[in-house]
Amino acid sequence: FHLFIFTLMSRFFLAALLILSAAGVRAQNFQMRIGGGVATHYNNATPIGSFKAGLGVEFELSQSLTFAPSLVFYAKGWKNHNQRVYFREDDGSQAVDKDGNPIMGIRNRTTTANYLELPLVFNYYFRLSAGHYIVASAGPYVAYGLGGKQTTRGDVEQIGSRKLYYDTQTFKEHGTHRFDGGLTIGLGYQLPSHLTLGIETDLGLTKFNAAGDRNVTALVTLTYQF
Repeated sequence: FHLFIFTLMSRFFLAALLILSAAGVRAQNFQMRIGGGVATHYNNATPIGSFKAGLGVEFELSQSLTFAPSLVFYAKGWKNHNQRVYFREDDGSQAVDKDGNPIMGIRNRTTTANYLELPLVFNYYFRLSAGHYIVASAGPYVAYGLGGKQTTRGDVEQIGSRKLYYDTQTFKEHGTHRFDGGLTIGLGYQLPSHLTLGIETDLGLTKFNAAGDRNVTALVTLTYQF
């Protein structure tokens, strides 16, 4: 199924390029995009490292405005630390202290979520001098979750060795959604050497799970045009 989604998104990307070419929109540059930074969820989660890498193409719509679709691998994720949970005995009963009060523990969970992402971004170029531009970018993105891992420590609600540590697959957890969508917003500085150094954020608008969590990232990016 992952191969089907990859093929579908790749064909959509290529179809967009063909439609624009047929409409007489001139391809200005092919692009290689990389970036690194942090990712988290909108809730009380804390950030973890994030990165992306992929290829794109830029079409010139006017002297200052371009359309730049791309296809990228995007590693997102988040941490849920210091969650208080009830300690349960191996028979499933609630553990209590000598005064009859429930015994609590602290659970820590780190989640990685890897996506194939298709950003459909528009760039506006503000000319500073010959070969130097400020580039403002914005547009929607759609993404499909390829895989990831949840690592949990200290989950005393579990039984046996799982109280100490266990791994699960991110997108196999109940209530999670593989499809993601939202807005990509960025700001960059283009040099005469065909390099653009920028900052970028993905603001997820679709729910990752039944709890309503949404992805958000902040990256420093490097784009090379050729």
